[in-house]
Amino acid sequence: MKYAFYLLLALLTAVIVAGALNVDNGYALLAWHHTSVEMSLGTLAALILLVFFSLYLLTTLVVKLWTFPQRLRAAMERRRELRARRSSIRGLIDLAEGRWSDSERHLMRHAADSKVPLITFIAAARAAQMQGAHERRDQYLRRAYEQVPAAHLAVLLTQAELQIAHRQYEQALATLRHLQELDPKHAYGLKLLSNLYKKLGDWAALRALMPKLRELHVMPRAQIDRLEVRTVCALLEKLEPKSGSAQASILWNDMPRRLRSDMGVVRAYVQALVKFGEFKTAESIARDALKSDWDEELVVLYGQTRADDPVRQLARVEDWLTQRGESAALLLTAGRLCVVAKLWGKARSYLESSIVLGGRPEAYEELGKLLKSLGEPEHAMQAFSDGLALSLGGTIKTFKPGKHRLRRMRA
Repeated sequence: MKYAFYLLLALLTAVIVAGALNVDNGYALLAWHHTSVEMSLGTLAALILLVFFSLYLLTTLVVKLWTFPQRLRAAMERRRELRARRSSIRGLIDLAEGRWSDSERHLMRHAADSKVPLITFIAAARAAQMQGAHERRDQYLRRAYEQVPAAHLAVLLTQAELQIAHRQYEQALATLRHLQELDPKHAYGLKLLSNLYKKLGDWAALRALMPKLRELHVMPRAQIDRLEVRTVCALLEKLEPKSGSAQASILWNDMPRRLRSDMGVVRAYVQALVKFGEFKTAESIARDALKSDWDEELVVLYGQTRADDPVRQLARVEDWLTQRGESAALLLTAGRLCVVAKLWGKARSYLESSIVLGGRPEAYEELGKLLKSLGEPEHAMQAFSDGLALSLGGTIKTFKPGKHRLRRMRA
């Protein structure tokens, strides 16, 4: 189009010049030393145009020849880029469709020519991961970093994700710790690290990470709350007797106040206090929690606590029996507290009634201990045997309570 315009412009000029010369042909004399040339003005104009276009064509040809290698390289580069783009797209489609081997092959076929090497190598690493080829996976991730050093965090995150997915937890931990050194406030890195600590069961490290998770809003508040509850419960369960009581109190007091009403945390804390002999504190915590939220498992734990006045504590449980009706958990607790108060007959009745209603292994164990102390070893052994079978998931014969069972539990 450009050259056609130039041609039309030249023809138009020629027409104008020819028209002018038709009126007056003109005269031109060219002299150089002892040589002179005479010609009409039209001939001179035609000669000038011929020389001009000849020089233009010669210059263009020289430039084309001079730049030919560069243009050839650019054309070949465009071709390689197009080929790499098509191959990468095919590889990504295969990856999305689950054809891991084909995906890796297409992605790596022209990876050296890719204009997006980070995406290409990371996708190839995922394809290799799905085939269990961890060495190739790590090799692709290294090449991604070499090609795009500025994307170091992206490569580390991908590597950690893939390592966690393949349960290479120790390697993933090293990767995420390195990421934390580079960017301590990276939200997604912190989320991956918290999930990894949970998988490793490193609850102490997860507990130490909790303030940062809240500060940076790494997850929704409700999710962080659930994670903290689970973490504190796990730590309470694993406390050692040597400093368990003090550590349990620290864990409890460090929790946000709104989470102390979570029944899972309350049960874990009460159980820890009972384990370490803090029976009165456990009784107070359990009693206050049951006032606001009734929980059968906490009721069972309440039977292992001790108040200043055991008789008054038993009376409170019997009031609950009147208000809420009989349940296996509540009867078990009443039976335990009757044993503490040395009300043997009443304890036996409550425990037998608990077994009839629910058949908890703890009820069989408590009944066995009571029968043994009452001089009924055969019945005691049967109770222990039934409780063990029940705890192991076995079946037992229908329990037949003795004559001491109370038909209605009242205060």
